[in-house]
Amino acid sequence: MKKIIILSILIILTPFILFSQQTVKTSGEAQIELTENRSRHDVKNEAKDMATVNALERAFGSVIIQGNSTYISNINTGEKTETNSVFNMIANTSVKGEVVEVISEKYEDVKGYKVIEGKKIEVTDILCKITIRARELAEPPIDFTTYPLACTNIKCRTTSFIEHDSLFLYFLSPVSGYLSVYLDDEGHSQRLLPYKNITARYENGIPVKADRKYIFFSKQPEHNYFEDKDFEEDVYELYSKSKKDINRLFIIFSKTSLNKPKLIDNVKTEQLTEPEIVEGYTMPKALKSENFQRWLNKCRSYRKNDMQVEIIDITITK
Repeated sequence: MKKIIILSILIILTPFILFSQQTVKTSGEAQIELTENRSRHDVKNEAKDMATVNALERAFGSVIIQGNSTYISNINTGEKTETNSVFNMIANTSVKGEVVEVISEKYEDVKGYKVIEGKKIEVTDILCKITIRARELAEPPIDFTTYPLACTNIKCRTTSFIEHDSLFLYFLSPVSGYLSVYLDDEGHSQRLLPYKNITARYENGIPVKADRKYIFFSKQPEHNYFEDKDFEEDVYELYSKSKKDINRLFIIFSKTSLNKPKLIDNVKTEQLTEPEIVEGYTMPKALKSENFQRWLNKCRSYRKNDMQVEIIDITITK
């Protein structure tokens, strides 16, 4: 029977720490309006992203991209909103630096007013102030595209999952290279890709070809990208310990293969029920989160122009 891996997922927010390269300390801030149709968590994340871009721009400047400026509202307490800050931003590709370490981040609610059709309306913004250690990019990052899916159709793109949903991953790169995927889970980083029982030749990363669309974690024949056509990819089922868990994926792309970290098998198998074990469920190979961070930062230190890391947060709701 094909073993299906079931994931028990919690969030780990361990920052990247890297001191072997020349870095600078820089600060930035941004505030985003908290609207009724958005959660506080989502607004805080956006404010943090914008504040980080602001900090990187202050240190290294930005690539000017006409027509793609993002405006941040700035409220003076008790006065109407004035949009007076501009950041040129397309994800993290428009700034000329990258974050090495988050030194501190602080959030506060800012009350104010804005005028819509002549009516004065009270609003609340979430202000994020962040201080980071960063380094300048030596060359533009590879503009690859990746995102999680709830099914094998790209229309199922989402970061919000329901318990027992399957997890799939879309990936497309303009250049060829190697791909690895990890997920932090309560003190351990689980390796989702390369697959658990992959042959030794793929242990240090799954080869991906330029301009080819990939769907990973699927057993459909068209998603088998290996010479062994009988190989069955691992599939992943999500569940949460609380009403809503927040989880973090690390998608690692490199132009050349990376020496994998030391992985441990049978981690957290106590979380599996007896029926799940009988059905063939198992857990991914893993390592402690701090060891994963050390490995990843060492790779980033020695191969800063050869690899990129995309971090994606997902939620799982009961």
